[in-house]
Amino acid sequence: MFKFEVLKKLGRARLSQLTTPHGTIPGPFFQFVATQAAIRGQVMSEDMEKLGVDIMLANTYHLHLRPGEDLMEQAGGLHSFMQWDKPITTDSGGYQVFSLGDHVKIDDDGVTFKAPLDGSVHRFTPESTMQVQAKLGPDIVMPLDVCTPFSASKDEVEKAIIKTTAWVKRCKDEQARLASPQALYGIVQGGVYPDLREKAAGLLRDIGFFGYSIGGELQEKGEKEIKKIVNITTAQLPEDAPRYLMGYGKPEDIVEAVRLGVDQFDCVLPIRNARHGQIFLDLNIEELKKALVDPEYSIDPKKLYKSIDITKAVFADDLSVFNTNDTDITRAYSKAYVHHLMRAEQPSGMRLAVMANVAFYVNLMKQIRGIIEQEGV
Repeated sequence: MFKFEVLKKLGRARLSQLTTPHGTIPGPFFQFVATQAAIRGQVMSEDMEKLGVDIMLANTYHLHLRPGEDLMEQAGGLHSFMQWDKPITTDSGGYQVFSLGDHVKIDDDGVTFKAPLDGSVHRFTPESTMQVQAKLGPDIVMPLDVCTPFSASKDEVEKAIIKTTAWVKRCKDEQARLASPQALYGIVQGGVYPDLREKAAGLLRDIGFFGYSIGGELQEKGEKEIKKIVNITTAQLPEDAPRYLMGYGKPEDIVEAVRLGVDQFDCVLPIRNARHGQIFLDLNIEELKKALVDPEYSIDPKKLYKSIDITKAVFADDLSVFNTNDTDITRAYSKAYVHHLMRAEQPSGMRLAVMANVAFYVNLMKQIRGIIEQEGV
């Protein structure tokens, strides 16, 4: 039911195709984050489909806490619950759990944590996260891993890799026991240490997974550091498997990672930023082509696209058309009107902003694929 193919390459950039039980996704592709089975900003599944979205991502931790995987299973899984017929990915919830600080305790078998919602105590083990995700019913699932901050020492990161490797092996064994029809990815950790990234990738390759994710809060580091980590990690991953860079979302960073051989992305950035008024506009196709054709070409975000804050006073009397990204919205709403809606805290303003950014990212990935198809071999 799952198949991944690399169709063409342009340098290390890959034009790919990922087949799942809920449809085929052309790659490179971006997963929009529906954390609690919803896109924030009054945007529904039918909107996302009309905008050309191929896949969304939901969060195991949040859905386990509310409304719960048992209800989700009764509803027929995430696809039926969300009324979304295309592919879905769920992460394991490990990052959210490890972000709880003093409210989480880790041992060799798993993690125990206190839910911020109501103070209730919960426990995740590698096996239980697979069981939860099996009930949620997405197409692509992630194993429970040990997340370390970039401030962690090399010794701490190495110990986390050893524990993560044991956990992901247990996840794979549990998935086999459940016989769940889902594609399991391994997650490569290793912090900022190149040798540990190589070690973690090698350990996961030895176990064998359908796909491989690059984990870690890479956006906390500088551009050169991020490029080095991604470059080292992708070079260690199998050519015939999808490569997924988690939580990475600025347009220029996506283009850089595509040049390094990444196929799959997710990030809250386009939707979160839209809700606060930041709109991405006017993708420069020629600049994008230069960046993809020449892997050494310096990517300048100011040349690649425009970004505006629609809440700023400069747009209060700007009667030019707001939504140049989204062909689904046919009315010529002005920037002044959207500015007014956002300043008045009207949900319709947020909806227009979110849909504009979704359309921009859909077009960004479409144009990336088109250039690789045209220029690649």
